[in-house]
Amino acid sequence: MTKSTDNTVPKLMLQKRFLNQAVLFVALFSMLFMALYQPFSATTWFGFSSWKQAGVTVLFYFVAVPTLILSKHLISNISNRHTITVKRFLWWHIAEFLVIATEYYLFTVYFKLGLSRELPQLLIRIPSCVALILAIPYSIVWFYAQYKAKKEELELFKVTHNRQTMESDHRLIQFRDSQGKHKMSLSEESIFYIESQDNYVQIFYNLEGKMSSYLLRCSTQKIEENLEGTPIVRCRRSFLVNTTKIVRYGKEKGHFTITLDNPSGKTITVTPAYYRTVLTQLDNRSRQNGQQALNQ
Repeated sequence: MTKSTDNTVPKLMLQKRFLNQAVLFVALFSMLFMALYQPFSATTWFGFSSWKQAGVTVLFYFVAVPTLILSKHLISNISNRHTITVKRFLWWHIAEFLVIATEYYLFTVYFKLGLSRELPQLLIRIPSCVALILAIPYSIVWFYAQYKAKKEELELFKVTHNRQTMESDHRLIQFRDSQGKHKMSLSEESIFYIESQDNYVQIFYNLEGKMSSYLLRCSTQKIEENLEGTPIVRCRRSFLVNTTKIVRYGKEKGHFTITLDNPSGKTITVTPAYYRTVLTQLDNRSRQNGQQALNQ
């Protein structure tokens, strides 16, 4: 097990899906914050009290939100080739904040919003206002990602020191990241399914009777190659499923679906490209179970 250090950015902070959710959170938080902060500030013009104010507010979000999304996707893509340290991550977000502050300043000047400050004063005050708006939700997102990372480390420690798992007769599957570093080992029977997420895969597995997950930086193709010869096969582009965990399958609303034996009773749609693969695995399992029954 590898422990995070002070110089390590939590994995979630570089995952596109999480970053997109973070942008949505920042946008919603900023709307609420601006509504509360506006009466006490001479630099804010957000609101919906007039058609002009509402139109400029909506237009600004149509510019600022894509800017944030583009920034998050860029840093996520860069992290595939370079290590993102906390220092680099901080500098990236300072640059991001300067871009948003510039956009805010240009909107203020272009639409002549009639704020009580002179433009040179706004040039000083606007960055501090934008920094405050972004700093609070970003801090919340950062601490949440840190919490998830620590929780994942604890669960990984439990898996690593689970005597029952290590002494199991079932095959232990080793999971390595994109750099080939060993991250965790799980018994075949403990794995429910694996979901692809950008350049990561999220492994869902049984830990002490509860479903836990581990986010591994690795391509789905490499994971699929590692699982060759096991009952864990791809059932759609972004999912690999442990066919021994399937408790129900069949057609539902014109689609072939499988339901897993896990606490959430998750149902996954199987795409036509992988239908035959899953069905073959289920047939093999039925024959093996029948043979075992005969031997008994």
